[in-house]
Amino acid sequence: MSTYELVRKTKIDGDFEGFDDEVLFRFVDGTYWLQAQYMHWYHYAYRPNVNLLRANGRFYLQIDGKDKVVPVRQITDVIQSRIDGEFKGWEGETVYTLTNGQVWKQCTYHYEYKYSYRPEALIYNSGTGYKMQVEGTTADVRRVK
Repeated sequence: MSTYELVRKTKIDGDFEGFDDEVLFRFVDGTYWLQAQYMHWYHYAYRPNVNLLRANGRFYLQIDGKDKVVPVRQITDVIQSRIDGEFKGWEGETVYTLTNGQVWKQCTYHYEYKYSYRPEALIYNSGTGYKMQVEGTTADVRRVK
């Protein structure tokens, strides 16, 4: 890791299930970081120690003690709420009301079943549109109310 400068050591707040496509990571300090380049690597850990690194003006995330490094960028204005009732995954045009009163509708087709009652929902602008992350699943969404 000699080409990287260590910016800080911190922890991921909650479950870490590896890298994939545009994964959103919340650090224990409340900041959010979005995976900025596709890389698939599965590794489960609860509240793992991570290193935020910098090289050539870009930030990178590394799980402490592992070799994998992925570019990330900080995301602000993340909406954090809960699904008001049951979450049954994504069906293509799924609509969910949040406990904060907002209503969001899935806007691209993606099917994935996952059940949870009143799970946390994170909504953020990925740069290509809004995404909603619930229970480890993510779908493209738009606000309807």
